[in-house]
Amino acid sequence: MVAGMLMPLERLRSILELLFREGVLVGERDGCPRRTHPQLPGVANVEVRRAMASLRSRGLVRQTAAWRHLYWYLTDAGIAHLRRYLRLPPDVVPRSLQRVPRPAAPRAEPRRAAGTAGTQRARPAAGERLYRRKDEGERHAEPGAVRAGQGVSQPPPQPGPATAKDG
Repeated sequence: MVAGMLMPLERLRSILELLFREGVLVGERDGCPRRTHPQLPGVANVEVRRAMASLRSRGLVRQTAAWRHLYWYLTDAGIAHLRRYLRLPPDVVPRSLQRVPRPAAPRAEPRRAAGTAGTQRARPAAGERLYRRKDEGERHAEPGAVRAGQGVSQPPPQPGPATAKDG
């Protein structure tokens, strides 16, 4: 099944089982042939890459590369092929195609006063506003005008008379 490389069938089967179970497989792009795959103990990373290259050449997986990693995604034809090869029932699907059931949490409606309309939002009191207009005294000065103590460097403080005691 794998072109250009001899591989024991139990290793190939474990690669294909993991690919079908997850729907996605990740492999590091490195030249070290002895490095093992992190999800498959006893299987070299180069064997995973060669098996995926064989599946990719037949259009059974789609490959994406990002930095030093390669990602392989099963196509619909790949799912059908692996289902036949691994002799799986038709109700078994990869994890990437399964929908995750969300827990149905009851949402509590906020209690409203009897006299308020349901479409209006509660407004903060006048003193609690986040955005408010500045008072007349707080307005900014004109850009060219400089007030005392702002933007003007002050001369350094002069040392006072030194008091030395002779004695």
